[in-house]
Amino acid sequence: MTRNVLISGFLAASLLTTGAAFAQDSPTSSAVVASGGLSAAQAAKAEAFIKTKHNKVRAVLRKPDTPQRAEQLTVLLGEFLDYDRLAQLSLDKEWDKRSKNELDKFVSLLRALVERQYQRNMESTLEYNVKWVGTEPIEEGVKVKSSARSVTKKRQPPITIDYSMSPAGKEWKVFDIFTDEVSLVKNYKRQFRRVIKEEGWKGLIDRMEKKLNAEDELI
Repeated sequence: MTRNVLISGFLAASLLTTGAAFAQDSPTSSAVVASGGLSAAQAAKAEAFIKTKHNKVRAVLRKPDTPQRAEQLTVLLGEFLDYDRLAQLSLDKEWDKRSKNELDKFVSLLRALVERQYQRNMESTLEYNVKWVGTEPIEEGVKVKSSARSVTKKRQPPITIDYSMSPAGKEWKVFDIFTDEVSLVKNYKRQFRRVIKEEGWKGLIDRMEKKLNAEDELI
């Protein structure tokens, strides 16, 4: 898999996007900083949280492909990917124009697409090493930074994969993912805005439904 194909896969849907399933994790950087209203200790907890979730997902992916494994992955991804917020941020102003039924349908489709693509990306990058390189402040929480490098193609430059996270009770949720500094939310926002402008809301939903049975990008 080439670097460009890998990056395109992350941006297509997931968390994602997202570099979650690499061969092994390198030690965490000690460069943890206070983030927004969060303390350095809280930022470190966010980093530890996402690392733990990724390790669990990776372990499940190494099991035989069964319905039970698929169910486990759905549960695990839902524990750290904030699908509702990702959907709202991606729709931007369009969110307030839609009924509850319309939004429920949209979130359900987006979740299914992101989940599928995220799993594919992780399966394709099991032979990557990920190095956790600390955190930085953002307005709504913390950005946890990582760098992924191919084990077999060592001359390829690493891919940076960063996770925008906010507190959710005693845990954390990822609401955006940056691959080589490109935002997943902004990428979705551009796509959704274009389709809605050209084809309307029904056109967007129709496209998303079709993509659940297709192999190409989100819309």
